[in-house]
Amino acid sequence: MSLHEALPVQARFSYDHTRPLEVRVEFVNDIGGAVTWILSRDLLMTGLNRPSGDGDVRISPPCQRHGGDSLWMLLQGQTGAALLEGRIEPLRAWLEETLRFVPFGTEGLSMDWDEAFAHVLGQWDR
Repeated sequence: MSLHEALPVQARFSYDHTRPLEVRVEFVNDIGGAVTWILSRDLLMTGLNRPSGDGDVRISPPCQRHGGDSLWMLLQGQTGAALLEGRIEPLRAWLEETLRFVPFGTEGLSMDWDEAFAHVLGQWDR
C-alpha cells in the first residue's frame, strides 16, 4: 500500500447524550483496518457550512461554486494522515437528529462534570 492510495472507508457515527460535546466516529476500510476518533459535535456542525478545525482535525464543506455535495475531513495522527470525502446530506441529517436529544446551548445540563474534570486532570498524570 502506498502513501497516496485511495481506499473506500465506512464511517460509523455515534452520539451519547451523556457526553453531549462528543461524536464518536469509527472508520473501517475494506481490508479490515479500523480506527476510532472522537470529534467535537460543534466542529462537525460548523464544517457543514465553512472550514473548521485546527490541528489534528480539519473539515471543509462542499464547494458551492462547483455544486459539490462532499464534505472533506483531514485527520492527522502521529503515524500519518488521511483525507476523507463524504456526502454532506446524510451527515447533516444525522447531526440534526443529535440536536433533538441535546440542543445547542444545553450540553452542560447533560454532562457529568465530575467525570469530565477527572478525565482532564488524568491527562496531566501521564
